[in-house]
Amino acid sequence: MAPDVDRGFEVSCENGFEGTLSADALGITACLYSYSHLSFGEGTFAEVCAEQYHLLRECAMDHPEVGAILSAID
Repeated sequence: MAPDVDRGFEVSCENGFEGTLSADALGITACLYSYSHLSFGEGTFAEVCAEQYHLLRECAMDHPEVGAILSAID
């Protein structure tokens, strides 16, 4: 899930990260944030969100903007 545009997005996160992310990197970051937040619930849904978080984070390791993605979610 990512914006369908060919431009960067200025991002400012609560953890102090500030930078520009491509639409693709922004989508990955937003999904990682969402999965992480939802994984702190209870039950099967939270477990699935935790699993999806780790799967997406593993895929993000091959992304050209991995450093910025990890900084944004840290």
